Amino acid sequence: MKNSFYLVIPVQRDLPERLRLFEPKSLQHWLSELPVTNPGLSTRLFFDLLKELNGLTMATQFRLDALEILRLSYLGIEEFLRSKLITQGFPQNEEALKVFNLLITLQKEFTIGYWITLKEQTKRDVSWFQGKHVVLSLQRTISGLCQIVLSHFLMVMPVPDWVWIDIHSIYRLSVKIKKETSKVPRLQRDLGKTVSVDDCYRQILMMSLAQPAGLTQKEVLPVFDFIEQLTPYLIVDTKLAGDQAKNQFIVLTDEDLGPQFSSESKYRTDSSCLYLGFEKVNKILFQKDKFVNKDHARFSAITAEKVPKNKLPIELLDYLSLRWQGIELKGYALFSDRLDRCICIGLDNTHDLLSEPSDANIQSLEYRVQSASERSLACDFENTELISIGSLVSIRKPDAPVNKRSLGIVNKITITKSTSKVSFEIELLAIQVYAVFYQPLDHLTPPVRALIYGVKDNGPEKSYIIIESYNLKDGDIVRMFMNKNTFPIILRGRKNIGLGYWQFECRRLEEGSRPQNK
Repeated sequence: MKNSFYLVIPVQRDLPERLRLFEPKSLQHWLSELPVTNPGLSTRLFFDLLKELNGLTMATQFRLDALEILRLSYLGIEEFLRSKLITQGFPQNEEALKVFNLLITLQKEFTIGYWITLKEQTKRDVSWFQGKHVVLSLQRTISGLCQIVLSHFLMVMPVPDWVWIDIHSIYRLSVKIKKETSKVPRLQRDLGKTVSVDDCYRQILMMSLAQPAGLTQKEVLPVFDFIEQLTPYLIVDTKLAGDQAKNQFIVLTDEDLGPQFSSESKYRTDSSCLYLGFEKVNKILFQKDKFVNKDHARFSAITAEKVPKNKLPIELLDYLSLRWQGIELKGYALFSDRLDRCICIGLDNTHDLLSEPSDANIQSLEYRVQSASERSLACDFENTELISIGSLVSIRKPDAPVNKRSLGIVNKITITKSTSKVSFEIELLAIQVYAVFYQPLDHLTPPVRALIYGVKDNGPEKSYIIIESYNLKDGDIVRMFMNKNTFPIILRGRKNIGLGYWQFECRRLEEGSRPQNK
């Protein structure tokens, strides 16, 4: 690998007097003086130091040692910046976009440092002694590039040009010199935890195929961490024989593309085409008890508390399994006419439009969106943090009555280069939804808003109620207020369908007296 189109090495200056700053004792002292109470200033100072380091001529080992000393502080800054990006929805606000740009710039600059050492180490044949050091440069470089991809997944933005081909090239280089499985410490002070180039490569391929556009922001990093334990079970080969060669994931390592699912039966047989097999991975995931976080449902686990890296909510495990079986995440084909739609976001807002459709409500609660395809809608929102994976939305055609609304959950989001324009797809719940109220039987609390819809599939119609309450559970009985009637219902089949939204199948119960007026 002679060049990188993404990791451009700056002009090197020969300033021996500046090298003293990067000696181990001086560098440790400099890090200890960083203003930790002001993380913004610390980040700027750290970035300026990196730029100076990458712009100076120095011995390869000297540079590598300096980068390893800086690595722990760098990882802390990276985690801090990422934590600022996990907001309540899209489009992201201006402050978050500034943080994102700073994060990518910092990640790129730190990775360039390792790329400089890798390029110098691989100018000539790698001896056994040199090999111990080139593995470190290889792993740190591909890891840095993978983290850049992950940061773009976090913001559901397109991966920049040349990043994927650099990742493939570094992996191929490691295979060529037979260093892809050689392990290095994650941190120099923690020799017990090791990682290889192959580990990093497999992890980012699996993450890409998990279709991060269908994950909430708070799920992206936990899913990436979870994948780490599954990487040994991913099959990576230059050919798969027989019926295995159909419906496979492939990686074209000589192209600037991530992994792809393909049902083609004929592929190239050269080493630049890799096949990925998830048979072992999905077999292991089938044993769910080992990996399930039973304390949380997928969309209810939205707190900042730490969760085990080796466990996920069962709904999220099912999501990953489907993606790794080649089942593409798709919304419903609701917009084949390619006409605009009017959408409303949230249960309360939808309830208002269904029950009190005043002109003021319509103007303030609805957004006019364009059909970007038969499955997706797009809107250049003026406000920020409006929509996310798991958002509940109601939809109508512009010429339809305001209370004639379909209901769905956002299941896929993508951001174009215009960061205010959001494209999203929808999992349909109901063609028509109605506004109701419910009240616990103790009558100590006022009636609460809810939505109800019916489904008839080869049998009697079933009714489902959607509420915003974590307290109700299967078997609870509440009183429903619908139109001018009130009657008790029993709740069954509790399901966390969206961010804060719970769905129950509800069945009306008989009572001794006639329904009373509300």
